[in-house]
Amino acid sequence: MRTFLATTLIVIAGLLILWISTDGGRAYTVEEARRLEVRENPRPIPNWRLQNQDSEMIALHDFRNQFIVIDFIYTSCPSVCLILGSSLKDLQKDFSSELEKNNLQLISISFDPEKDTPQKLREHLSHFSANLKYWMAARPTSSPQKEAILDFFKVIVIPDEYGGYTHSAGYHVIDRAGRLVAIFGVEQLNELKEYLTQSLNKENVQQD
Repeated sequence: MRTFLATTLIVIAGLLILWISTDGGRAYTVEEARRLEVRENPRPIPNWRLQNQDSEMIALHDFRNQFIVIDFIYTSCPSVCLILGSSLKDLQKDFSSELEKNNLQLISISFDPEKDTPQKLREHLSHFSANLKYWMAARPTSSPQKEAILDFFKVIVIPDEYGGYTHSAGYHVIDRAGRLVAIFGVEQLNELKEYLTQSLNKENVQQD
């Protein structure tokens, strides 16, 4: 009987710790916790200046009053970056009217700026038939800036033994006020589309 009670208490204590450490059971992984934190505490993005595929300097605040979807890539990536690119191509098609109205912008940011020259960035976009007016690729202009960007978005990048990277992947949504308001995993394209549809429709109704 004592053994049963002791075991029961251990199980209850373990469940309590799990409940507390996962924010009431809502965040079971670091990635899910990151997404939840962003949803509940949107943060304004700094006005970083990046170099795009045309060797032009752009500032993220140039896209105020638009929603922005950002993915993080390196152009020689043989796997998940291709999935991200295909998904943004899908968004480019499904949200063409919102892109044309300047309600939405797509940006791919490289975390391998030493290798990802503007030419490489342009080739990456060309692979996905990107319309460069609505979907651009850009790179940080210094190592400290790159680290600051990755830290802000909490993107994990680890060099591998083949000269590439193991990295976290997802879609980062910036609202019209320039705040990071949502993150969707690479497997959550449908959820991202639904979120954008609802957000853009809500904005359009308010403007009317």
